[in-house]
Amino acid sequence: MKTEIDHVAHGWALLALRNPEIRALSEHRQSIGEMCEAYSIAVLHLRELRNLGPDTEHETSYYLTMRARLSA
Repeated sequence: MKTEIDHVAHGWALLALRNPEIRALSEHRQSIGEMCEAYSIAVLHLRELRNLGPDTEHETSYYLTMRARLSA
């Protein structure tokens, strides 16, 4: 079951960990909330894509190979 997270807080936390110099902007966090939210969503999406891994590549390659054989 997926849990709902606060993407603004999650994005800010990730950015603050990866770029400590932005911590000085913490009082402006809400004004850059949309960017933090987008960053959080992008990071989570990339994690999902990485978890698909080689199996997805293998399936895609197999599908294209079979399609090429049927077209020949």
